[in-house]
Amino acid sequence: MVVESTKHGWIVQELLKGQKSSSLAFDPEHPQRAYCGTFDNGLWKTDNNGQSWEKTSLEVSGSSIMSLSVSPIEKGEDGFNKLFVGMEPSIIYSSIDGGQTWEKIDEFNKLPSHSTWSFPPRPSTNHVRWIEPDVNRKEYLFVAIEAGALIKSFDAGKTWIDRIENSPYDTHTLRTHKKAPRRLYSAAGDGYFESQNYEFSWLAVD
Repeated sequence: MVVESTKHGWIVQELLKGQKSSSLAFDPEHPQRAYCGTFDNGLWKTDNNGQSWEKTSLEVSGSSIMSLSVSPIEKGEDGFNKLFVGMEPSIIYSSIDGGQTWEKIDEFNKLPSHSTWSFPPRPSTNHVRWIEPDVNRKEYLFVAIEAGALIKSFDAGKTWIDRIENSPYDTHTLRTHKKAPRRLYSAAGDGYFESQNYEFSWLAVD
């Protein structure tokens, strides 16, 4: 849905009809560029505030798009900010050219905790619920697996650090903050947590 405020009231448009939309993200450097992930029909993009949509080249057979994120600080030569696409089963694809070409990121599936990851409604699988590129440091990436782990990479996904004891298990939303470097905020199915040292320790907040 696209909702616009006008002097005559609100205008609501329903777009991408018939698609099972699962996630949405905008490019901060290109206000008219947005991406929409679907559960069963790939990734779409718009360059005119959602008035028309074009399907991208990313369509992985047997997988569903569950999350999208655009880095606020990393961009490619053509000006588009780096895009991340989280899938079910748990794989990430990234693009630095606005969705023309893709890099597969899946080394995190070799982490020790991987054998415990499981999404309760579909227990035979799991997915990337949230991708948070750090707003302060390039190549710092935090990823929430639903359900089972909150993991991190400091080299753009080449290597990964597994969840730690007493960390959030079922993060649904994760945020970094420009004015609070190293701090993470996790809203999870098992509570609300904060870290002040890039997830090397966590505090559960009542």
